[in-house]
Amino acid sequence: MKRFIITFSLFVATLFVTMGQVDNAFTTVTVVNGKVLFEQFVPVNNNLTADQKYNLLQDWARKTFVGDPLLAGIRYDEKARTVTVSNRAQFLEPEKMVMSYRLDLSVNNAGCMLVVRDITYQVAQQDASSFFPKVYTAEQTITDQSLNNGGEQSEWRKAIRSETLKVVNGLLSAVDSIF
Repeated sequence: MKRFIITFSLFVATLFVTMGQVDNAFTTVTVVNGKVLFEQFVPVNNNLTADQKYNLLQDWARKTFVGDPLLAGIRYDEKARTVTVSNRAQFLEPEKMVMSYRLDLSVNNAGCMLVVRDITYQVAQQDASSFFPKVYTAEQTITDQSLNNGGEQSEWRKAIRSETLKVVNGLLSAVDSIF
């Protein structure tokens, strides 16, 4: 009986730990050919055809991005079953800035491929020395190499990396919920 109680207690504890975890696919920054790239394949219900999956993806993209003041552009390619979104996200931490990114989504019979790339950060100039905002690339800001350089902007880069991973994981979660 004692063995049963201990086993049952371990089972319940394990169940609570696994139920409480948040599934974040992106926890690190991947660099491919010198560029920051986030990519993830989302398996999809096989009861739908590729055209039905693409229609769901198009509807989601329209509902999610059309009308968003930060949207730069959206392109649909019915033949290739792809959706490309050029969008921006606004950060308030570590300071007010805008992250620009390109989201590529493609659908096939097995699922949906999500790719986030061409990430840049625009920070408004604090002083009146320049009219133009300061632009940083993801490669110089959020990669492991840039974080390991240390310096006075180390904590600033870590905060930007954290915010970027939140945005990318949010996009992945949203795409996963489509199907």
